[in-house]
Amino acid sequence: MRAHPPAVRLTLLATLCWVRAAEITDSLVELLIGLVHKINAHAERRVEKELVDDLKRVRGKEGILFALAEVAVQHPDETIRRAPFPVVAEGTLRDLINEAKATKNAFDKRVRTVLRSSYSNHYRRGLPKLIAALEFRGNNAGYRPVIDALELLARYADRPGQLQHYPVGEQVPIEGVIPPGWRQAVVDADGRVERIPYELCVLSALRDAIRRREMGCRVP
Repeated sequence: MRAHPPAVRLTLLATLCWVRAAEITDSLVELLIGLVHKINAHAERRVEKELVDDLKRVRGKEGILFALAEVAVQHPDETIRRAPFPVVAEGTLRDLINEAKATKNAFDKRVRTVLRSSYSNHYRRGLPKLIAALEFRGNNAGYRPVIDALELLARYADRPGQLQHYPVGEQVPIEGVIPPGWRQAVVDADGRVERIPYELCVLSALRDAIRRREMGCRVP
């Protein structure tokens, strides 16, 4: 069998390297998207289980409210224990209170807490290395803040975990990175940006941009 000329061999080698680089990039991107999804999904499932375990849905809330109003009008001078409790059990009232507290805001707040704990105790050690192995780019100006945020995360990747907030004066992209529901959890009353919840926002924004094909990446 006749050997290929050097130019052909180099072309084939370059083609092989390009294909393998694309395969590696795809695998790393899938791993990144999967991990970010896993973090969020795990937190939501855990909080949902807590609500299922702690919350007993109460039926007939309108009837209970009417009964409480009626007994309060008929016995205005009676103590709570002597008047309302014989009509509506104390346990039922406690269930109503628990259900009222289980609003979307309360659910989201609890999810953020679980997310923060899971990410800081486990995923934060590996995800920055995975992101550093990829180079992100995009032509949509609307996603430019995400790229700027990734550059910010890279600059602080080796900073001690005790550095809770970014230094005052640091340019931290906010719009296009932090969802409105996360704003209070990321930016405190003094305008300081907390690193851990901010990193979670950046990861979610990055995953969204990749899934929408607004951002591409390659192995440097």
